[in-house]
Amino acid sequence: MKKKEGKTYFICDECGYESQKWFAKCPECNVIGSAVEYTADSLYENGKTLSDFHEVSIENLNSVAQNVTRIDVGMNELESILNGGLVKGGIYLVSGEPGIGKSTLVTQIFRNTVFPSIYISGEESKDQVFLRFKRLGISGENISIIFDTHVESILKAIESKKLSPQLIVVDSIQTMKTDSFDSIAGSMIQVRECARILTEFGKKHGITVLLIGHVNKEGNIAGPKVLEHIVDCVLQFELEVTTATRCLRVTKNRFGPTDEIAIFEMTQTGLIPIENIGNFFISDYSNQSGNTLSILQQGSKLIPIEVQALVSKPVYGQPRRITSGVALDRVLMITAVLSKKLKLPLESKDIFVNTSGGFRAFDNSTDLAIAVSLLSSLFDIKPAQSTVAIGEIGLDGVVRPVGLNEKRAEFAVKLGIESILVPQKCASKNKKIQIIRDVRDILMMFNQEETK
Repeated sequence: MKKKEGKTYFICDECGYESQKWFAKCPECNVIGSAVEYTADSLYENGKTLSDFHEVSIENLNSVAQNVTRIDVGMNELESILNGGLVKGGIYLVSGEPGIGKSTLVTQIFRNTVFPSIYISGEESKDQVFLRFKRLGISGENISIIFDTHVESILKAIESKKLSPQLIVVDSIQTMKTDSFDSIAGSMIQVRECARILTEFGKKHGITVLLIGHVNKEGNIAGPKVLEHIVDCVLQFELEVTTATRCLRVTKNRFGPTDEIAIFEMTQTGLIPIENIGNFFISDYSNQSGNTLSILQQGSKLIPIEVQALVSKPVYGQPRRITSGVALDRVLMITAVLSKKLKLPLESKDIFVNTSGGFRAFDNSTDLAIAVSLLSSLFDIKPAQSTVAIGEIGLDGVVRPVGLNEKRAEFAVKLGIESILVPQKCASKNKKIQIIRDVRDILMMFNQEETK
């Protein structure tokens, strides 16, 4: 909203809604009593002119250094997904649910750092912070710790004591407060303003700033999502319930590719990266009816998952469709295609589809694996061999290729999978690879298994 000069306006302290009139309840988020009054001053009020402001440097494109300076944090998995490490002067946000390991992760960054660093704790006591550093075996004269929540006072102390840090960690941004606004710490205005002040400080002095952010009950970054637009890189921490592993996902990165992930396992000594992802997620795979493997692409990584399906007679009058880890719309579409093209009574059955392996498979590359699992459970026929299915199913029943088909198939061969089902365009001389052109080929495959 364009603010008039010298005009009083009101901002919702929860969602940032702006209005020139006072409101008892925010029309956007329906929070009562969240209106905060501000005045939009004109440029020349209080006797200020353009000459009173600082000068801005203008640089030519050819004169700007092209090499980006990165900070080595001593964690290979983290450096890999960040395209080489933390960028000097970059602003990073680590978000996730409470207790998932955000503080543990950023603390481990200090383990191999030899440059001056500062850890700012706004929500934990001294004993809690020192015990975590001790438990992780981290110590060093180059690490300074500040226990405060006032942003201006913290930055003043850093400058006055000439600490000259290369890395500043703020745990967490929701506990920080600035005197620029009267709202409470953790409100949308305070979070946005504190992040802006820290961003300007980091950019000005070439300091890498790492912010820890909370998530709300919907799973989004609290603030609500204003921090994602301020920072340079967003690292989302997710808990994979089935395997109790932690997935660190890059959802935004101005210095490299997005959608990269790193898998960690939480132990007493901290987060340990899982290097052999393939064997880790299919170690419990059993070749039973309704079970089929598929290969997911997560950034530059290929991850095997197990798709499980159960088709049974309905207990109640209306057949149920329940999914976990896969999109319900995809399952409904695949079920309709199989019922129409193969003349099978799937529409009258209870259908349950689940992914085992710790990942949510919401892309179309698992369509073929879902179809194979559904037919395997319907006929109660288990595949004779361990099977990987990769492909997208269209409404016409044709199986279409997905990205990196050949690489996924090659990855399945390396895992020791005995049967690999792929679309026609993924033809290969490998005897383990079987071509599936449409859903009728799946039915023929199970008819052959039943004959055997």
